[in-house]
Amino acid sequence: MLSVKHNTFYKNTLWQYGLQILKYLFPLLLIPYLTRILGTEGYAVYAYVLSFMGVVQTIADFGFTLSGTKKVVDLRGDTAALSRLVGAITVARLMLLCGLFFCVMVVTRFIPIMAENTVYVIWAFFATAGRTVLPDFIFQGNERMGPLTTRYFASKGVQVALTILLVRGPGDLILVAVADVLSEIVDIAWSYRAQKRLFGVGIARPTFKESFEELRVSAIYCVSNVSSSLFSGFTTVIIGLAITSKTDIAFWSLTLTTVNAVQSLYTPIANSLYPHMIKNRDFGFARKLALVALPVLVLGIVAYCALSKPIMLVLGGPEYVGGAHVMWMISPIFIFSFYGILIGWPVLGAMGHVKELTVSTLFTGIVNVVSLLALYLAGLITLDVICVARWGCDALLLLVRVFMLWRVARSKTDFHKNPKE
Repeated sequence: MLSVKHNTFYKNTLWQYGLQILKYLFPLLLIPYLTRILGTEGYAVYAYVLSFMGVVQTIADFGFTLSGTKKVVDLRGDTAALSRLVGAITVARLMLLCGLFFCVMVVTRFIPIMAENTVYVIWAFFATAGRTVLPDFIFQGNERMGPLTTRYFASKGVQVALTILLVRGPGDLILVAVADVLSEIVDIAWSYRAQKRLFGVGIARPTFKESFEELRVSAIYCVSNVSSSLFSGFTTVIIGLAITSKTDIAFWSLTLTTVNAVQSLYTPIANSLYPHMIKNRDFGFARKLALVALPVLVLGIVAYCALSKPIMLVLGGPEYVGGAHVMWMISPIFIFSFYGILIGWPVLGAMGHVKELTVSTLFTGIVNVVSLLALYLAGLITLDVICVARWGCDALLLLVRVFMLWRVARSKTDFHKNPKE
């Protein structure tokens, strides 16, 4: 599978894995500290709001990372046009954030764990807003992932240091979010300086027409991403409404942290493969990646289950070991989600079948919402049920995308026109 023309892909993937290593290292420093300092109840609030803000961030991005990456590939070298693109997308994101802030405040009133911690929710929203306006699409479109890794190291180093210095007990929960906000200021400054230095791209003042045009173009990408976020987002809401035990919420939150950590290993491949596929339409290479990944995924699931108790002990302490069974129940998600992601934007998206991709995520997102709502109304929600529903919807998403890819392969010649490796 090694080839000179794949060098950029491999280099970017290595940089991205360096980023993921850092994403493991910093939580290993931060999460055990927070679980012990904040206690079970304080950590439950922190983890729940963090999960909720993940949904907010997905909506605020509005698919700009994907649509912006595609435009950067098309406009590569035109610094004036790229500066206008950065300006237009940034203004569009700020407009969305204003509307989302109002929505978050309304939703907060109806979810007890958030209503009791409104000030913390507001600070967490500001931190999320900082992550949202980062111009990562410039680096992805230019296939230069290195600066994203160095930026993360600098900003998260600031966050961990401030958190350990400032947070001394459950009453300091708000200071956790303050440290996060300050780290995002470092993120923003680092990003815009790096894009100017590396690509000569600044941030030009756009017209509102240009920003609304970016909203229009990115809308279909947003529908796909937001539908996908319903997997975790609506699950988070249901847990907040149906499960009253903060210990169970803490078990779920810590399990979800481990799931996100494993799934973050997929991100370097997807982020590097997407611009590579847009540029080269190298679908034979994607097929080989899928085959090579299968035994690795199977071994990873076995290891994840075998190490569930030690993982819970290290991340949360003795009182969290009882949540190891939740890790067992959620483990099938890893194989389904990997292939669902691989067939998604790097394959269907790169082939130009954004409509089919969006339909797949919309359909499974609706199934997810309806099934969880039915279980909630029937009083059947437990952590085990939540786990099965979560990976079941990922399995359905994979099946739908495989079917759509099969139809595309039959009707078009994309798979027969790939450049030889």
